[in-house]
Order: sequence, then C-alpha cells, then structure tokens
Amino acid sequence: MTQITNGELFENIKGMLCNSGTDTPEFEAYCIFEDIMGIDRTSLMLKGTEIADAERAEKAVSLAKRRCTGEPLQYLLGEWEFYGLRFKVGKGVLIPRPDTEILVDTVIEFFRGRNVKEPEILDLCSGSGCIAAALKNNIPFAKVTALEYSTEAMPYLVENLRRNSPDVKILKGDVMDGRMLDNYRIEDSEGDYRRIDCIVSNPPYLTAEEMSSLQKEVSFEPAAALDGGADGLKFYRVIAVLWKEILCDGGLLAFETGWEQGAAVSDILNRSGYENIRIIKDYGGRDRVVCGTRCAD
Repeated sequence: MTQITNGELFENIKGMLCNSGTDTPEFEAYCIFEDIMGIDRTSLMLKGTEIADAERAEKAVSLAKRRCTGEPLQYLLGEWEFYGLRFKVGKGVLIPRPDTEILVDTVIEFFRGRNVKEPEILDLCSGSGCIAAALKNNIPFAKVTALEYSTEAMPYLVENLRRNSPDVKILKGDVMDGRMLDNYRIEDSEGDYRRIDCIVSNPPYLTAEEMSSLQKEVSFEPAAALDGGADGLKFYRVIAVLWKEILCDGGLLAFETGWEQGAAVSDILNRSGYENIRIIKDYGGRDRVVCGTRCAD
C-alpha cells in the first residue's frame, strides 16, 4: 500500500462502507479505525495528517472489505459492548443487541425494592452470556445460572462469564428437554423441585418466513439462535409451561420478543398460568419484552 495519511485512510474506509450500502458507514469506519489503528475519533483530529502505519492500514482496509460483503462488524472486531460490559463474539454465537438491554432492565426493576436476599435467576438460551453477566453485575447478591445448548456458542459463554461474571453457573443443555429440570430437583424428595425467583430468556423467535429472507449480515449468525419455528413462537410455548415447574409463586418470567409478537406471547403467558402480564416497548416504540408472574398454586 502506498503512503497515505490517517485522515485519507479513514475517508477511504468510510467511502468503501458507504458504497456497499452500510447503514452507518461513518460509525463503523470509526470502530474499525479505533480497533485496528488504535486511533479514536478525537485522536484522529490530531493525527489526521500523519502517515498511517502501513501494516495496520492494510489490515484495516481488509476488514472494511469483509464488512462490505455483509459480514457483521461485531464478528470482525471480535467483541461488542452490552450493558457497559465487553463480550467476545464470533461465528456461532448471537450478537448482543441494544434492545436486549430492555430485558435486563425489566428484571433489575422487578427485584428493586423486593425483600429477596439472594434471588435465584435462570437465563435460558444464554448464548454469549450477555444477559446473565449483566444481571449478575447489577444484582450482585443474586445466584445466576446460564443455560445454553449450542456447542459453537459455549466457548464464548464460558470466556465471557469468566471475564465479566465468574460466579455465574453454566449448564449445557436443551431448554426444550424436560430432563434439564433435574438440575433443580430436591434430593431425597419425591420429585419435588427447588423453586427459583426469575426466569429470563431471549429465545429464537424468527418465523419460517423471516428465516427465508434474512438481511445479509444476519445470515452470518447461527440459524439455531434465530429460528423460532413456523410462527416464531415454539420456544415461548414450551418455556412458559415446562420451566414454570421451578418458578416460585409470584416469580418472574421475562422474554424478549419480536416486534410483532407481544400480543401472542402475552396470550401464551395468560393461558399458561401467569398474571401481571406486561408488554414493554423498545427504543423505537415497538413491542420488545413480555413478562408476567406465576400465579399462586
């Protein structure tokens, strides 16, 4: 690569991303520039006329070219921020998204003011572990468990919890498999389960139609973390009934949902023995979280 200044390199990368149809070319160019060149937005104003390091510049351009093919920026950078924490991400694990922070907010708000000394929380379909880690960091006295089935996602989950919340317990298994409830069976009882205070989940919820027409960058993410069956609701139906067995009376079940699924998931909770059901909007005013508490037996 011929000599080029940092400012010229930045403009070249931004132009590449813009021409490829990227929605936020300037933001993504800054992300790539800071990660590879080690120069943030403010420093670029001071170092814009300096000659760019050739080796790093070549790597930055290579990354930008891959981004132009649709590969997610988060995968290219190797990590992403969620709820003020950094999480390793890559092929095989769902990318943490800002709207999921609303799900974390919902659980934190539920326990605020409640006299529960050590609430027990279970994060189903944990993926990168971003929800479990964020909850443990913001409710430090809670006992948090993360359950994940994917062999590909598991290394990310283990590493992310190690670096952010090492006290979170990890279980490997399928949320659709009733045998996983045995982890909560009381020893020396006649099949009774230990009850917990909260179940939270961002399950796969895309419909078959949505899976057939994914945006290019979403298609790089694992299908198993996206596919919610024909109508996108199969995980909600199973979790609401199966995992209710270990939820205490008045305990919270909180789901992230697709923006058109609020009413349908609310109906599932209502028919499955939950009350105080709420639909919570995301930053764009669309349905994003549905939650309810288990009715007393």
